[in-house]
Amino acid sequence: MIDRTLVRFLAVGVGNTVLGLAVIFGARQFLSDVVANLVGYLVVVPISFLTHRDFSFRDQGDRLKAFARYVPTILAGYCANYAVLTAALHAGFNPYLAQTAAIACHVVVTYLLSRIFVFLSPEES
Repeated sequence: MIDRTLVRFLAVGVGNTVLGLAVIFGARQFLSDVVANLVGYLVVVPISFLTHRDFSFRDQGDRLKAFARYVPTILAGYCANYAVLTAALHAGFNPYLAQTAAIACHVVVTYLLSRIFVFLSPEES
């Protein structure tokens, strides 16, 4: 059986990731990799919350309460992302590959936390 929420999450995530990578790759022309990564997060977080809330998880609960739970979820994802990014860069990985691997780590963390902690009132099928 296919988990439709996961499929929607990944579809929305592709769009959010493309946007985030575009911001990061553009920003790294002027900023360090780590600062460019943070800028990417700051741009994408509000868009990501709304698209995941409304489309991926079809959450019907209180928007502010969900956002209050989403912020620590994103922080956990960012911490995982940062750890992978800095380790990969320190190990000499290509910066673009390092950024991409860091985002993949973020996806796993944020999906799991979004599913069990953030979006608690999904629309009934």
